[in-house]
Amino acid sequence: RIAEEEQYRDLRLGQDDCEPNEEDSDQMDDGIDPNQLAHGPWSETVVRVDRVQKVQRGGTMLRYRALVVGGNANGVAGFGVAKSNSPQDATASAVRMCKRNIFFLDRYKGQGLTTDLVGKHNSGQVILRSVSRNYGLHGHPLVQEICKYFGLTDCSSKTHGNRNVYNVVRATFKAILTHESLEEIALKRGKRLMLLDRAQRMQI
Repeated sequence: RIAEEEQYRDLRLGQDDCEPNEEDSDQMDDGIDPNQLAHGPWSETVVRVDRVQKVQRGGTMLRYRALVVGGNANGVAGFGVAKSNSPQDATASAVRMCKRNIFFLDRYKGQGLTTDLVGKHNSGQVILRSVSRNYGLHGHPLVQEICKYFGLTDCSSKTHGNRNVYNVVRATFKAILTHESLEEIALKRGKRLMLLDRAQRMQI
């Protein structure tokens, strides 16, 4: 039996020859999946930090809730909501959630929308209108901030109903989720996408 144990010890069963990557191990130690990280020049904005209370049997529990919006200004943005015992911890947790809860937008010509978009959350409604080039951003300031993080430079927004910041943020992201590029619209309709000048040359 002792000889068998020495033989197994020499074979080093259960050990890989390749060494693990230090960066991946550090990210997994933090509890963050590397595939869920938002790469690029990412930046965030703290929209609001509220103090919330919850009544329990032992008394009232006081905590803080933070809302953070972020993006890379290149078609990727997200938002995060988190609670903690201190404002700093709540903000840090919301920033981490913002980098995981990301949304993608295929912008029209890299700066605008193809069609008007509508998003609704609870009793709040947000309308994003597609406008001409070099029009700029107009409308609700918070919606403009989200559009900047997505990289939209030409868009007009209108909010209806309850304008609570949480409803506005969620309704805006719901509206952007419904956006379809020209290629997706053409594929859905079974049409071939072609530029007008080329179609005129081909007499189509």
